[in-house]
Amino acid sequence: MKSQTKIYDVAIIGSGISGSSLACILAKKGLSVIIFEQNSHPRFAIGESMILESSEMMRSLAKFYDVPEINYYSSVKTATKTVNSYGVKKHFGFVLHQEGEVATDDDVLQAIIPDKPYGHEIHIFRQDSDYLLLQAAIKYGCEVHQKTTVEDITLQKNKVIIKTPKENFQAKFVVDGGNFGSIIRKKLNLHSKEMRTQARGLFTHMINVGEVEDGMELSHQLPWRMNQGTLHNLFDGGWSWVIPFNNHRNSKNNLVSVGLLLDPDKYSYNKNISPENEFQNFLTKFPSIQKQFANYRTVMTWVNAPSAIQFKSTQSMGDRWALLASSNGFVDPLYSKGIYYSMVSVSILAGNIIEACQKNTNLEPYQKAYNKVMLDYVTSNDDLVYYSYKSFASKKCIGCIQ
Repeated sequence: MKSQTKIYDVAIIGSGISGSSLACILAKKGLSVIIFEQNSHPRFAIGESMILESSEMMRSLAKFYDVPEINYYSSVKTATKTVNSYGVKKHFGFVLHQEGEVATDDDVLQAIIPDKPYGHEIHIFRQDSDYLLLQAAIKYGCEVHQKTTVEDITLQKNKVIIKTPKENFQAKFVVDGGNFGSIIRKKLNLHSKEMRTQARGLFTHMINVGEVEDGMELSHQLPWRMNQGTLHNLFDGGWSWVIPFNNHRNSKNNLVSVGLLLDPDKYSYNKNISPENEFQNFLTKFPSIQKQFANYRTVMTWVNAPSAIQFKSTQSMGDRWALLASSNGFVDPLYSKGIYYSMVSVSILAGNIIEACQKNTNLEPYQKAYNKVMLDYVTSNDDLVYYSYKSFASKKCIGCIQ
């Protein structure tokens, strides 16, 4: 086994939107950074709908660290200058569905997103955004190893040894952005079972998805068509997202992201039914949704999570390691908080690691604060989503969301 003698300042596992953003910042500040990516770009990722907080975090990080690429996907005005695969997000849309019934005005809520001052928010096509940020990381000086699995990590007092199939690498610090498969969380046995939300999921990209209004009974016109934002189809036992990338005239992307989150106590998993058939069976229960998807076609293999996708860690930082938000915990994409949570972790870790490298010390002084922020976020979001799922059984839930 070949071992490199060079000691990098930081090794980052995972080149998603948070891992690549952090890499850009650290490299721009002069740190030596190496990135390991198990797969290769472009690739699908959960987290395609922006909210105000995630947009503000991107703008702030881009300006503070002088990394303009992080700002590219913060709003329509900046995205238009660089890409044309994004979708526009003019609202948060919710429709509550009852089995066997057509949805009406009383079942609808639109939370309008203002156009001022930065422009509407967007739906991020992660195949492009993550790849663009990885290219930026390379431009700023990062070394990248795609299709490279990190097999093991050895944590020592003054450094970390990262083992891959071909050779070993050394770094002062390692940041884990490996999401569900976080090697640090597994190695240190940090998995917590204290999650209230329990939902399994299946998701894909489609074409020929219709508009939910066409299958509803509406007596008045909504401020925006539902396909002009992120649509949440709610029902007792779960919800479905519809995130269009094809909803404005400048788009060159025909795809629509569609996902289905299900409470396993109400929708048990059947290994003998394919994700495609399960989705079709689901459509037959709700007339308004069924009409919306009357002509759909999938263009990507279904991602199928047969058991609960929720997880959280008992610790987020050690002396020589840290977990990015995506590895620290995941609840549910219901309120599109994932990218915001990721950018918060990037912001904190960037400052901590830069200062630790400048002082030639470890991360011990920052552990208590980082652990609290990361773990408190997962816990609070878990409570929010758990009670939201409970509310979907009531016709009053639309008023509760409002």
